[in-house]
Amino acid sequence: MAYKLTILVVDDVAMNRQLLARLIGHLGHEVCMAVNGREAVDACRLAMPDIILMDVMMPEMDGFDATREIRQLPNKCWVPIIFVTAVHEREELLRAFEAGADDYLTKPLDITLLSAKIKVLGRIVEMQQHITRDTAALHMYYYKNEEEQLLAQHVLGQMTELNNATRNDIPYQIHPAVNFSGDVISVARTPTGKDHILLADSTGHGLAAAISCLPVVTAFRTMTARGFNIPAIVREINQKLHQVLPVGRFVAAVLAEIDYQESLVSIWNGGIPFASFVDEAGLPIRQFDSRHPPLGILSNDICETVLEHFRWTAPGHLIICSDGLTEATNAEGTPFGEARLLDAIAHSNKADIPRSVIKAVKHHLAGAESHDDLSLLAAPCIQHTLETAPREPVTPVHLNLADWEIKITFYAEQIREDACMPVLLGWLNQIGLTETQFGEVLLVLSELLNNALDHGLLGLDSHEKNVLDGFDKYIALRQTRLEQLQSGKIEVGMCSANSQNKRKLTLWLEDSGPGFNYADILNDEINSDGQQTFGRGIALVKTLCQKIEYVGKGNRVEVTVDLQD
Repeated sequence: MAYKLTILVVDDVAMNRQLLARLIGHLGHEVCMAVNGREAVDACRLAMPDIILMDVMMPEMDGFDATREIRQLPNKCWVPIIFVTAVHEREELLRAFEAGADDYLTKPLDITLLSAKIKVLGRIVEMQQHITRDTAALHMYYYKNEEEQLLAQHVLGQMTELNNATRNDIPYQIHPAVNFSGDVISVARTPTGKDHILLADSTGHGLAAAISCLPVVTAFRTMTARGFNIPAIVREINQKLHQVLPVGRFVAAVLAEIDYQESLVSIWNGGIPFASFVDEAGLPIRQFDSRHPPLGILSNDICETVLEHFRWTAPGHLIICSDGLTEATNAEGTPFGEARLLDAIAHSNKADIPRSVIKAVKHHLAGAESHDDLSLLAAPCIQHTLETAPREPVTPVHLNLADWEIKITFYAEQIREDACMPVLLGWLNQIGLTETQFGEVLLVLSELLNNALDHGLLGLDSHEKNVLDGFDKYIALRQTRLEQLQSGKIEVGMCSANSQNKRKLTLWLEDSGPGFNYADILNDEINSDGQQTFGRGIALVKTLCQKIEYVGKGNRVEVTVDLQD
């Protein structure tokens, strides 16, 4: 016997009850008995049996009424009720089924047939018990999983919030397909006043995808705050993901830099289908196609970090979205697509393009569920001067240092990897500058470093930016020469001294290049149409420094900054 049943026998005739009890006991099952329908209902209230054999005609309560009341009792499992009756009329049998009977046997009983029915029902009851246990286990798993999901959602939400300070000036929208979003958007301000933007889309969606994005956001914001450029950040994120993600998991991403002073957008696109600069009317001006594999697939040895650059001449927006948006499919199987996206951008509220586009996607879906996360960012691209470009707060370590001097030399390898500025930022954070002093000295130092690299070591000529397509060619040539740089160095020095109760900071940079015509940098600041194409940074340096002096052939520059408290 595979499963021991409890069978309730309901009959007002003692002989019938005893006969059925012996048969059921012979089959290996337990028996309980009731002499009428009322006792049967009361017995079921106390403990529901596995099977009920119900007589029809009984005093006090017949089988029809008893069956109806038993069916009204709360019970998690189905209990088969077999009517045992001497009635053969079709109407009476239909009445039994309407009352809730599952089967019937006619008197005199066929013992063989009754045994067979009990065996069949026993198998069904046993299967039902297994299903009930499995259902209970699934319910327990479901509620436990819900509890864990809520905890994970809270923790991931807090971590994302800590890593992604709200920026009201750069609107974005993220709509997850499930509780967790595998898409993430982050915006961070560099110490030099540029904006770094990240849109990442991890494989799939849900908790696994959300976890994959955590190291991406953390590395992005940390390295941006330390002054690393986009290629260095790409390499760091790719290395982390390549080490920790399993095969088949990766993160498509766009990392972009907006330089407001230069009106320049620089983009690395690895697997994101749509990134575009649109004008104020919402019309596309420059498309940034995916030119690299997603992050985490290739090792850093073969991961390329070449950026694509675009210089805007009129204000617009940098629009980036994940594939979930363009692939959002309605009930007819029609994806939203790039054409509808561009149309939605053109007809959007330019103060909040992402909200308008998401509304258009929802209208396209017409109630159908999106099977992937939807995310979109619209970064306004307007020109700031270095003086007015907003910066994230900097909290340097305030030290009362006496006179001091420090010097460091960067060689070709560090210069190629753009390791200079993060090191110099570390210096500036340790020399007791106020927030205002920190910002001013950083601007001076970064501009002098760029000039030493571009004009000193790489031998670039800023006048080339003025010709048609000159800026793109200038950037491409800079990238090529930087990649080919095998020798050369830049020395950077700082010294602080108190003179007449005034603290002065002297900075000097010297490169190993052949020198350049620094008079152009100092004097040629505005071209004929009034637009500054180069020399703007040095013009600002001149306003921030008490003295600026190029020495010899132009490969050494010294500046002095008054540190007014």
